Amino acid sequence: MSAIAIDNLKLLIFDLDGVITSENKYWDTSRLTVWELICSPTYLGMSTYFGPSPQMGENIISSNFIYELKSRAINSNWDLTFFVVCLHLVAILKEVNKDEWVQVLHQDVPIEARLQGLGKLLPGGDYQQSTTVIEQFWQETKSLTGTAVLDYISYFGQRVLGTEIACFAPKGELWQHCYENFQDWYEGKKGYTLPGEETVLDLHRIATALKALFDSRRYTLAIATGRPRNEVIPPMTDWGLLQYFDPQRIVTYDEVLAAELTNPQIKLGKPHPFAILKAIYPDLGVEELCTPEWKLPNPQEIAYIGDAGSDVVAAKRAGCISIGVLTGFGEGQDRERKGQMLTDLGCNLILDSILDLPGLLGVGIN
Repeated sequence: MSAIAIDNLKLLIFDLDGVITSENKYWDTSRLTVWELICSPTYLGMSTYFGPSPQMGENIISSNFIYELKSRAINSNWDLTFFVVCLHLVAILKEVNKDEWVQVLHQDVPIEARLQGLGKLLPGGDYQQSTTVIEQFWQETKSLTGTAVLDYISYFGQRVLGTEIACFAPKGELWQHCYENFQDWYEGKKGYTLPGEETVLDLHRIATALKALFDSRRYTLAIATGRPRNEVIPPMTDWGLLQYFDPQRIVTYDEVLAAELTNPQIKLGKPHPFAILKAIYPDLGVEELCTPEWKLPNPQEIAYIGDAGSDVVAAKRAGCISIGVLTGFGEGQDRERKGQMLTDLGCNLILDSILDLPGLLGVGIN
């Protein structure tokens, strides 16, 4: 990215998770949801699948699984949960007589009842039996990003198991069930309270950086995130950070979902650029923002700051500058691998964190 492009910047749009907010609570929620669907007697009932006393850790969803999914521009933790459940199911069903489980899965009963029925057929086993299937899936999806990866899970399951699995359909009933259970765990509705929200770095340092950008009067700060609005406004307010963002330019999953309802044929979650474009033009609707002919008239004035592949792809599709940060997922040696992944996807500039933004932009910190 050239110095002229930096000098022209006027609108800084921030993703939240991995940039300002930590995803640890979301990842632990995904782990709880996967554990429930595989181990609980309400579902498959494979109580020792993840070990006799499973912790919310690597054996349920590994850091590498998160990295691989994010490198394919999948950023939703609902999708993460769905992928883990599906791939374990593929590995589990490979060990069962197909005629029996196909009959169970095609019953006209709720998905939890079908999973209960499957559980009665299962011979046991543990999560390690899924390793080969998961590695096969990563190999086959190396060149795919975004919704193409989500679509592939159904094809993959059909090819490995030799028959179509209707509940593997993208945003189908199993995805919806993962989503609902995830939200119930996250919101403490299942009798277990997860630790509270955290910032990805020291809160005072984040606040100092955002305040410096805001006080410079050179930039408008905006948000484009996949979080629901009720998981954005309360923590950002409690931390004293919301005041630095233009309230008309806070785009969340709620706005994405509302736009999808007007045109259900289009999936508008990242890496689709809708959220970014909505933050740029808050008064325009999905019809104007999603036309194939749409071009930003001022791309060098706008940057989107994110930590994941989906953020880079969304920024490139929107036509604005992509700034990647190395906070969030991927630590230690994975930081170098993550930086290379962001570069390969076309990220214009990579920073250690948003704490580097004021210095990059020549903004003093008081």
